[in-house]
Amino acid sequence: MAMASPSSSVCPSADPFRWWENTLRKRKKQDPNVVLAVREDATMVYIAATSAVKWKGDGLVSKFRLSCLPDSNGNDSHTHGDLMLVMQRCIEEKDITVGSRVLRSLLKDGLVSDHLLRKKLIDMLCLLDGLHKANEDIYELCKEEISSWDVLISAYIKLEQNEKVLELYHAMKKVPVEPNYDIFAAVFRACAVLEAHEIGVAVHIHAIELGYDMDDFITGVIIDMYCRFGWVLEARRVFDKFSERSPMTWNALIGGYCYVGDLQEALLLVQRMQREGLILSNSILVSLLRLCSKFTGLESGKKIHASIIEGGVESDLRISNALINMYAKCNSSEDARVVLDRAQLHDIVTWNALLSGYAQHGCFEEAFDIFQAMQQGDFWPDGTTYVSLLTACCSLEHLDKGKQLHSSVLTLGLDLNLSVGNSLLNMYIKCGSFEDAKAVFNALPGKDVISWNIMISGCREHEHGDEALAALKEMQEVGIQPDRITFLHLLKVFSNMLALEEGKHIHSLIIQKGFDTEISISNSLIDMYGKCGSLEDAVLVFDKTPKTSIVTWNAIMTVYALHNQGQETLQMYTRLEQEGIKPDRATYFSAIKACATLAALGWGKRIHDAAKQAGFATDIAVTNALIDMYAKCGSLKDAREVFDESPKRTVVTWTALISGYAEQSDYDTAVKLFYDMQQESIEPDGLAFLSLLSACSHKGLVEKGLFHLREMRDQHGILETLEHLDCIVDLVGCGGFFNVGEDLLETMPFKSNIVGWLSLLGSCRLHVNVEVARRCFDYVVALARDHAAAHVMMSNVYSKAGMYKEALELEIARLGKEAWKKAGQAYVEVEDCIHRFSANDTSHPQTLSIHSKLESLSWQAKEQGLLNDSLDLEALSPPVKQDLFCRHSEKLAITFGLLNTPADTPIRVTKNIRVCPDCHQSIKLISKIERREIIVKDVDCIHHFRDGACSCEDRDYVNSTCKNHILTRK
Repeated sequence: MAMASPSSSVCPSADPFRWWENTLRKRKKQDPNVVLAVREDATMVYIAATSAVKWKGDGLVSKFRLSCLPDSNGNDSHTHGDLMLVMQRCIEEKDITVGSRVLRSLLKDGLVSDHLLRKKLIDMLCLLDGLHKANEDIYELCKEEISSWDVLISAYIKLEQNEKVLELYHAMKKVPVEPNYDIFAAVFRACAVLEAHEIGVAVHIHAIELGYDMDDFITGVIIDMYCRFGWVLEARRVFDKFSERSPMTWNALIGGYCYVGDLQEALLLVQRMQREGLILSNSILVSLLRLCSKFTGLESGKKIHASIIEGGVESDLRISNALINMYAKCNSSEDARVVLDRAQLHDIVTWNALLSGYAQHGCFEEAFDIFQAMQQGDFWPDGTTYVSLLTACCSLEHLDKGKQLHSSVLTLGLDLNLSVGNSLLNMYIKCGSFEDAKAVFNALPGKDVISWNIMISGCREHEHGDEALAALKEMQEVGIQPDRITFLHLLKVFSNMLALEEGKHIHSLIIQKGFDTEISISNSLIDMYGKCGSLEDAVLVFDKTPKTSIVTWNAIMTVYALHNQGQETLQMYTRLEQEGIKPDRATYFSAIKACATLAALGWGKRIHDAAKQAGFATDIAVTNALIDMYAKCGSLKDAREVFDESPKRTVVTWTALISGYAEQSDYDTAVKLFYDMQQESIEPDGLAFLSLLSACSHKGLVEKGLFHLREMRDQHGILETLEHLDCIVDLVGCGGFFNVGEDLLETMPFKSNIVGWLSLLGSCRLHVNVEVARRCFDYVVALARDHAAAHVMMSNVYSKAGMYKEALELEIARLGKEAWKKAGQAYVEVEDCIHRFSANDTSHPQTLSIHSKLESLSWQAKEQGLLNDSLDLEALSPPVKQDLFCRHSEKLAITFGLLNTPADTPIRVTKNIRVCPDCHQSIKLISKIERREIIVKDVDCIHHFRDGACSCEDRDYVNSTCKNHILTRK
């Protein structure tokens, strides 16, 4: 198609650009093949052709007609308007080739100083994808033209290619060209984003050398950069250089404190600024309100609100939205509604801010009321709306409402929104519908790492450990790499599963990905190894982890406590104090628990005092731990004092005290407390009933125990657990009702109940019932072939029945299976030091004195005729009758206590296994000879020995006649 050249027409001299623009647009309408181009010398041309235009590197295809745009005098020119038009057409046509030539020509000829031309060139650089890559060497053309460098740097800032900004800055210095205000600002911002600390400092020095450091604008950007580095003190030094500060400088520093989350310092600066009569910018007011939202600083938020009202900017939509968000997230819904009602303008952000606050605080009904009000106001819900509503649904009772929302999401097509999809996934998992969650997950397009993390978390919550590991493998196969959250969820999965090998595999992946240096990951590894039974691995991780966080110390202390390593737990407590780490609530809780396992009353009181000074003694969890600790140390007086002083009592508080009296065989006080608790309108739970049943078991009260079991089920609707039924088995077994115990064990709806059968086997020793003992033994070894305790207990039954051959054969069989008995260990506290003893221990510095004292006690017992008194010696084996005071761990600990404590103080010993009958009888004699109170805590109960008698009344150590006749013995 032939067209006339525009040069043949008359060009008005008044506005040649407008004339040529209109002419070319008309030609474009007539022929869509008309395009604009630029020759090497940047002369504007247009091309008309009957086929598509093609461009060659050395010019235009010769068959196309080529005309130059004339100016008002008929001369060739590249006017401002012409260049604007060419760049606009390049953007519209996405013509990188022509755009590249425009860019090179403009930079080469230094034609970018004009503001509008500069802006259009930046737009073209940003909008033509790949144009900046096609011209990676263009900054060589900038020469010493500062505006050209400015254009390129501004474009890269808009493209968020901060590395390129710094590269251009270094290239400028080589030319050399001095940066201007805009370039310095861009470079400082790039350093802040990249956290390029060293470069940022060097650029700051450069700015000082050129005298830009005293400029308000540049100073504000420098302050912002240092705050984003986390160098608040350095930012403050820059600020303090100025005797007279502009609002820009003040706002920059306050914004910096908001960025690092220091609300208190930010508010102090606000007060100083206001005293100087300066006004906060609206953006800083929004930042302050967001900070108040984050830290639930309601009172501070109200003060900022007052300043906003005084400044007359409450009507600003961003500020009103920030106010609503702050009040809603600080759980002050009434104030949020007041702001909403007063606001002159509303948008979807306004409503979403209110919804988000309600969702954060679990206010389900209020969130849906707001949703309805929003719809009545003709505001269409968006993805953020549904994210908040689905968050509010994250509990079991709101599953139906969540499904309704899911239906609405599908109707609106928002299921393709990844945030909404992830929220749906999370809602179903939290509401207990794992199958629905999997359906949402499988249908979710473009899953991100958050989607996979939510799914892995769901596998953990619903105990699908194998699926969690499969999810990890699949996400890596589709190219999504696990992040810190992924590994944290996986470590929790394997902690719950007690899957040590899988946990070690995840640990190796963590090391490969470089996450092993993160504190949260290290803490989770310590927890995982501890729960999976590998104390050694947990300690190795702890040793490699920086000890700056109290959470790390708490993690290892919890692991030691889990492994009954009370002594090591207290050593960790001492170490963290020495290193200046401030204990928190969890620290005191773990330390107090350690004192309970060791019966270390002195340590317990010391930690109690420290918790008081730190303000944690009234914390309900710490209070409950203190009651339990004092009770296990045999000091019910102290336990009762803590209980009476507690400002708040829960069922756990009452149960801790009831359990304390139960362990010391004081059924009467335990049952009184049990009913006193109900008088205060606190309903007992399963643990409270377990404590009461334990009290019955320790006293042999079969009838009362069965009464409380029926009471638990019939009056309180609490179903029996394995622990409840095992306690009943122990109770009826000690009473000699073996038929009831066996029937109960055989009909329980629980499998692998080794504890119950061992309990009944222990009762068989008391009553010398070989027949039932053999059946109990067979059940246990069927479940655990090499169970050492079962072999030892069965051997004891044979020995007591006089079947020494069978006992010896069973012991030989046990040794052949390498079924080793748990080593007995006893602990005693003397002068704030915990001493540990094992059987026949000769490692202690006072071993000779201890053994000499034991021999002396044996001689005194014979001299005083105690071996012939009313004490029952039938429980003692023949060798012990000849050497009454053998070297078992608890006797060594008690003897050490006798040698190293005042004569008028009790001796407190804890043992990790049950006190044997021989030692039980010996300790009674020691208490009578020495006239000392001896308190021994073992795994069964707390024994108080006084004047030759024990508080347990020898129930588990000699045959007794049960006073209950409601069952038939067999």
